[in-house]
Amino acid sequence: MQAQFNPKKLTSARIARGFTIKELAERIGVSKQAVSQFELDQAVPKAETMMQIINALEFPRPYFFEFEEEQFVGNTFFRASSSITKRIRDMQKERVGWVAKIYTVLNQYVEFPPPNLPDLSEFIEGEWEQEKIEELAIIIRNHWKLGDKPINNLVNVLESNGIILASVELGNIKVDAFCQPRSGRSFVILGEDKKSAARRQFDAAHELGHLLMHMEVHNQESLSKDEFKLMEHQANYFASAFLLPEEAFSSMVSSDTTLDGYKELKKYWRVSIGAMIHRAKDLGLITLSRYTSLQKQISMRKMRLKEPLDDVLPVPQPTLLKQAFNAMLQSGIDAYELVQKQICLNPRDIEGLCELTPGTLSIRNNEPVIKLRNTPGAHIL
Repeated sequence: MQAQFNPKKLTSARIARGFTIKELAERIGVSKQAVSQFELDQAVPKAETMMQIINALEFPRPYFFEFEEEQFVGNTFFRASSSITKRIRDMQKERVGWVAKIYTVLNQYVEFPPPNLPDLSEFIEGEWEQEKIEELAIIIRNHWKLGDKPINNLVNVLESNGIILASVELGNIKVDAFCQPRSGRSFVILGEDKKSAARRQFDAAHELGHLLMHMEVHNQESLSKDEFKLMEHQANYFASAFLLPEEAFSSMVSSDTTLDGYKELKKYWRVSIGAMIHRAKDLGLITLSRYTSLQKQISMRKMRLKEPLDDVLPVPQPTLLKQAFNAMLQSGIDAYELVQKQICLNPRDIEGLCELTPGTLSIRNNEPVIKLRNTPGAHIL
């Protein structure tokens, strides 16, 4: 029985690559109306057109002929940024779908850490005053047995507790971290543009805050500007409280701590100087005038975009999906067959999302790459 073309997959692939209907039509040499008909299930691409689509969008052919079970997909929490257009956000949503699909397939072969978030039913939905957020941060630290010490690698901590992480790079497009709950798992996508351990730590903690506090938000776009601003403030406050526990952090900061002093604290806490100064103000450890003075010094030293130690502290990378692939390769499972027949994504996209060495999934396991000519005494390498 011949596989049936799935128009939804064409739409998904087009959006993932950032093309409009018109742009795709121009690339594959058909009219805009033809592409619309393909996506609306009013027509099926001919064989030669299908090949043009495959080449233009860089997806394997089976991708366009698969029908998947519908999953629960929660709200995708994006940051407030005027530079992030709807087109880019839609591209991002498709990519978190890729990560979920990779996880779903790998989960058939390897055992991932189970989700390990505490019961938060005691908190009233939507009521997140600063005092409650401080309490939440302590609960999470206690639940994960982190004590009040610095978290050197929050990415690893999240993965160890069942949250699936991946990183995305879209060329020159700025990508902020974002998160999305899906059918019993939480997914966090990290941007690759900042190249800073401290900023990545804060990004990951910010997304954890959304997953803990804002699950009742089903559509971010329905929020008013003030509601969205409040939600972002709450996630930022949680990140600070979680990474810099009040009592331990307060014991190391005084009202006359200098920028150089905060630089030394950055080595210990793995949190940016800017975030620590903001936390010190929130906790009343420094006055507003002192906070303003430190902010002016930061500007004078041109530390807004790049702080001291940003190029020294190692940036934490997701490893869970990479470990899963490596375990499967070592067990003899043919990754090429897995990618082509089950995951049905471009191997390069999978390698990028899973931190795999380029080329890992592009050849069959144990298949000779180079063969000697058929001459006497020749052997296959």
